Order: sequence, then structure tokens, then C-alpha cells
Amino acid sequence: MKHRLAALAALLIVGACTSSSESRRPASAGANASDLAAIQRLHDGYVAAHNDADAGRMMTLFTDDAVLMPTDEPAVTGRAAIGEHYQEFFDQTPSEIILRPVETRVAGDWAFERIEMTVTLPGGGGKVMQAEVKYLWILERQPDGSWQIARAIYNLDEDFTESRGQGA
Repeated sequence: MKHRLAALAALLIVGACTSSSESRRPASAGANASDLAAIQRLHDGYVAAHNDADAGRMMTLFTDDAVLMPTDEPAVTGRAAIGEHYQEFFDQTPSEIILRPVETRVAGDWAFERIEMTVTLPGGGGKVMQAEVKYLWILERQPDGSWQIARAIYNLDEDFTESRGQGA
């Protein structure tokens, strides 16, 4: 546990040392091409699982001891509980997402990512509801070189807004 906290502290310090001009453009410090390709596969899996409303696939993207911290809800701890959280969400809120990585920083077997997502769900009268969501993911490299989400927190820039658009 001490090693995990030390690695996380080092990762956060690296991120804090970024100048403001660097933080305005997508960054990928410390990541090699193999890391970025593996993390992209995680992104692709996340989007596919979400858009297919597949909680079983979604939970495989998280570590066994993962923690999800949703907006205005208690933290959800553990892969199984996260799967249940997503199943409940998918049952209540069919939606589609577009994921845009903003920043990826890798330090050894840990990485953090700032991600922006657009969430779209059906509204009434041929309209759709959309929200812009910000995520912070802490990722852990697995023995096979893949990455899984160890910690995730998100919030909305503002509440869902109704508009005409794709999916209407």
C-alpha cells in the first residue's frame, strides 16, 4: 500500500509541474507508443461497453480494487460493485458517449488521464439531451501490458441540455 501511495504521489507531482500552456493542448508525457496504444484500447473498450450498455464488459475495464466516484453519489468500491452501478445506470439511462482524452501522463506502472466526454441520451419530441462530462482516471498497468482503471472521478460541466441533434 505504501508503494502505491508513493507512486500516486509521484504521479500527481509530475502533473502539477505542467505549465499552463502545456495543459491547454493534449499531452502524453512519459508514455511510449506501446503505452498509448494500450490506453487507446482501454478507451475503445470503454466507449463500446458504454454505448452497448454492457455492464459486464464495462466492469472488466476496472481493477479488482477500483474506486469509482460519481457526481453527487457515494464512492463505489470494487469491480463487482462498479458493474452493478453501471447496470443500474444503463437500465435507467440509455445513452451514448464520445470520449476525448485531454492529457495522459505515465509514470512506471501508473498513469493518469484527464478525459472529456459528451454524453447523449434520448429526449422527448425528437430531441436529445447532452452533457459535457470531465473525468480523471488513474490507470494501473497490468502484467500483460494492458491498462485498467484503478480510480475514476467525474462531474458535469452543467446539467443536461436539450437540443436537436444526432440520435434525435
